[in-house]
Amino acid sequence: MISNDYSTDGASLYRSTRSIGSTDMVKVGSRRFSLYTLVIACLGLLNIVLLITAVAIGIYCGIVSEESTPHQITAQTLFIEVKQLQTLKSEVIKAHEEAKQALQKETRSHQLLKVQLEQNKTLSDTLQGQLEKLLGMRTTLMSNTSDIRESCGQCLSGWVLINSTCYFHAKSSPETLKSWADSKADCISRGARLVVIDNWEEQLNIFENLPKTDSNVRPWWRRTGSIWIGLTDAETEGTWVWVNNVTLGDGRYWIQGEPNNHGDNENCGAFLKIDDPRKSWFDSNCQDKKEWLCEMQPN
Repeated sequence: MISNDYSTDGASLYRSTRSIGSTDMVKVGSRRFSLYTLVIACLGLLNIVLLITAVAIGIYCGIVSEESTPHQITAQTLFIEVKQLQTLKSEVIKAHEEAKQALQKETRSHQLLKVQLEQNKTLSDTLQGQLEKLLGMRTTLMSNTSDIRESCGQCLSGWVLINSTCYFHAKSSPETLKSWADSKADCISRGARLVVIDNWEEQLNIFENLPKTDSNVRPWWRRTGSIWIGLTDAETEGTWVWVNNVTLGDGRYWIQGEPNNHGDNENCGAFLKIDDPRKSWFDSNCQDKKEWLCEMQPN
């Protein structure tokens, strides 16, 4: 049995492989195919495999191409961005230079403005000084005008008309205190003389118009505000002579106890406004510093 089956199947297989060009049948499994058909099928399968391979290679190449393209795009983009950055850098440098020039211009303008402000301040200070000077001159002119009105234009500015005589009183200040001789010289330089009190009326007018002394509490010899008059006994002790060379007569208005020639140096007469106009003269050291009273005739 074994040999029969073998002979049958083997004979079949032998017949199938005997010749390529034969039309013999080939059994595959439970089905039979002609040898030619099987060859055609194998070739078709091979073509399919080749086609699949070609497609796979194409897909792979496409993928590789797609993977290489972004690198090319990135390089181009970077090149463009570099160009843009260079352009932007140039613009920034240009803007920086313009800003620098504008800053320098503003700095120069600021310095010029500062100089102008300093000049304006100096001018303002000068104008302020001139204004203060003009105000002082205005005050002086108003005072002089007042004096002129008071003296009816008959006396010089700063002088006061009392009855028929113009008087100049050097007010009390460190700069207007002089010795008897310097006071006499000052009156002469003004075209006048140290006051000569000729009569009681003039004595009373001078007493009423001169300012009162600083205090009634202290003894009179310690008070300030005494004034030189044109009276001296420097030539002959006890003989009082006015600056117009008239010897003092009966009109004597000495403070009680004066003149006393205290210390043997009191040879010049002075006036002090205290309580009684009949008692206002005293003798003093001619080198003492006092105010003084000049007189002259009106114009």
